[in-house]
Amino acid sequence: MLQLQEDAHAWEAKGHEAAFEARKLEAQAAELSLKAQRIREKAEARSARSRSLHHRAYTMLHEDQAARKELMVEKARQLELEAAALRDRARGVESDAERLLTAARSRLAESARWLANARGSLREAEATKALL
Repeated sequence: MLQLQEDAHAWEAKGHEAAFEARKLEAQAAELSLKAQRIREKAEARSARSRSLHHRAYTMLHEDQAARKELMVEKARQLELEAAALRDRARGVESDAERLLTAARSRLAESARWLANARGSLREAEATKALL
């Protein structure tokens, strides 16, 4: 009977540990999601700045500042490339966040199974105790 109670407590401990791990994974996923959002916002800001620079460069087209215009166009292209890289990075971070959420859900399901096993072992121990 003591063995059954020990088993039940072990299952319960494993269940709580898995639930704790799942919550940690959910927190990490939320942090990664926020990070992806910040990266996406940064990419959009760079993209907007790129469009602004493009617009300014083309308005200078008829002026005698061709060299400056070319530099601005090149800078706008560079900013657009950086924005694209940041968008890709945000997608990668989002993918990591989704993976962590999936792992957290799996851990929660595992935790539920362990807690159910613990409850069953406790019931069995109590039934055995009642028989004695």
